[in-house]
Amino acid sequence: EQYITVDEHSGSITLTKKGYDIAISIYHRHQILTNALNLIGVDLEIAKEEACKIEHDLSDETILKIKEFIDKNKKNT
Repeated sequence: EQYITVDEHSGSITLTKKGYDIAISIYHRHQILTNALNLIGVDLEIAKEEACKIEHDLSDETILKIKEFIDKNKKNT
């Protein structure tokens, strides 16, 4: 399955629909993890860096539970 296409003439790279969907999913995971780390007191810049390190390794279930926890705690503050 292709995630990118490369224009033979210009060399430009474009995401396919599947590639775009994966990129958006990883971006959302990154945002959720950054928010979670920041919520527990990690400096925002460090949270961003460390979210990059773990965003690919956690299951969808874990990400969902972290998001639910964040959403619950934002409502209670």
